Amino acid sequence: SSPIARALIGKYAGDVVEVNTPGGTREYEILEVKYV
Repeated sequence: SSPIARALIGKYAGDVVEVNTPGGTREYEILEVKYV
């Protein structure tokens, strides 16, 4: 159960997600979503 994967559930391209990691908070912008 990856913290990044959990943060991305239900998000769309263009969304920005913040993920709390042991090294601090990181921010990721979703550029594209592909279903495989």
